Parts: sequence; structure tokens; C-alpha cells
Amino acid sequence: MVKAVKKIKWKDEVVGWLFILPVVLGVLIFTATPLVYAFIESFFETPLREFSFTEWGTFVGLKNYYRNFTTYAYSSRFWQSLKVTAVYAVINVPLQLALSFLLALLLNREMRGMKFIRALFYLPVLIPPVCSGILWNQLTDVNYGVMNSILTAIGIEGWGWFNEASSSMPSLIFIGLFNLGGSMILWLAQLKNIPKSLYESARIDGANKFVQVVKITVPMCAPMIIYNLVMSIIATLQTYDLVATLVNMGGVQNSMLFYVVNIYQYRVGQFGYSCALSFILFFITAALSLVVMRFSKNAYYGEEG
Repeated sequence: MVKAVKKIKWKDEVVGWLFILPVVLGVLIFTATPLVYAFIESFFETPLREFSFTEWGTFVGLKNYYRNFTTYAYSSRFWQSLKVTAVYAVINVPLQLALSFLLALLLNREMRGMKFIRALFYLPVLIPPVCSGILWNQLTDVNYGVMNSILTAIGIEGWGWFNEASSSMPSLIFIGLFNLGGSMILWLAQLKNIPKSLYESARIDGANKFVQVVKITVPMCAPMIIYNLVMSIIATLQTYDLVATLVNMGGVQNSMLFYVVNIYQYRVGQFGYSCALSFILFFITAALSLVVMRFSKNAYYGEEG
């Protein structure tokens, strides 16, 4: 009897592994292998050549990691890319979190047609970033773009969009606002999980809508705040595809030289240095995520046990 049970369990395990085998192989082949290869390659100086698993180039140790601090040709672009990415993150992340939260509060009500309205706000998220970038590139063209025609009609003339360094960052942040629907859906899911009894008790005590949001909604949404914050930081630090389709690499006066754009520009001829930049970004992202998680210890995650 015991042997029969063990045989059944063994068969169940084999069947289970067969089902997840495609995913496991996909992770090993397309994620783990390139990651290990890039880490090893970051310690080599590679000439202009094609991808190869056998020719690594010249071993240079940590040179690719510290040349950002010793060689001006690399350090100037490195610090510029960090500056552009940091400015974008400091402005874009809080703005996206706040506006998507307010949008979720506005749409968190039961009324006819609300599901359709939510779908409209979420629809831009389904557009791939590359397609979105091509579309916005046409809309924001300073010569024949529709956006400048609209701005002229309301009395705003001469907006340079991505043709001027001063207007590039505000333009990118503005375009990013059309993707609020992604975070909005997550906020709505969290808002639906807040017990209605808390709001009923607050109303009995005389709390108005603003007090209810500050005292109940925000604290109860703490897990989602932390999740959205971490994911927004990671996504912002990896900004590339939208920028690559909107402007030439780096933009006017390197105003759009994001960190990942800088990595991409070194992919040919200095692939080892490009890999090193990638792992520097990984350490920066991990450090920022740990800082956020460090301040989330007192967050309410629901009833335990």
C-alpha cells in the first residue's frame, strides 16, 4: 500500500515537472544564461566583434567598473546619464503614484458605465512602448504635429517638444501620464479590499471624505504604495524603448541620455563595459529597493494567522 502511494506521488511530481519544464527551460536559456554571460563579460575588454561564447576578449578585471570614475570620456556620459535618469525618477515616480491613486479614487464607485470608463483609461497601457513612441513622434513633430496645432489654438506657441533640451524632459513626463491606467488598476484592486465597515464607523464619528482618505484609505493601501513605488523605480531606471523611438540617442545636448540608452550605445566595440554598466544599474536598483523596503516594516498587510 505504501509503495503504491509513493508511486502515485512520484508520477504526480513527474507530471508537474513536465508542465513547468517549458517555463524552466525558458528562464534558464533566455534569462539565466545571458545574465551569467554578461557578468563574466563585464570583466573583459572586447573588441569590435560579433557575439561569441568562446572569444571573451582581454581580461581587465574591475577596469570596466571603475573607469567611470577615472576616465573623463566615460565619466562625463556616465554622470550625465545618471543625472537625467535621477531627475526623471524624482519627478515621474511621485507624480505617477499620486495621479494614478487619485484616478483610482475617482473611479472607485458603482455607477452605470464605470467599467467602460476604466477600460478607456487602461487602454493606452496595452499599446507597446515602441508603437506609442512612434505615434507620439508624429503627434509632437514641430512642423506638422497635431499637438502643436492644439497648443496654438489655446494660446501656447513655440513648444519645442523633443527638438529642444529644455522641453524634452517635461514632454516625456507628459507622455508618461497616458499610462496611468496600469497603476490605477492595482490601486482599484487594493481599494476594493478595504472593509466598508471602517468607512461606516468613520461616518458615524463625523469624519468627512478627506479625513476618511487620510486616516483609512492611505494607511490601508500601504502594501500597494510600497509595491507601486518599487516597481515604478525599477521601470523608471530602465527607461529606454519609448525614448529610443522619440529622439535620436541622447537627444538634444544629451538631455535624453538615460542610463539604459548609455548602455546601449556601448554595445558594439565595448560590450564588456556595457555589461559592467548593466550590473552597476542592478546594484543601484537593488539598493533603492532595499531602502524602500526598509521603511515599509510598519505597513499594514492585513490579518495574519
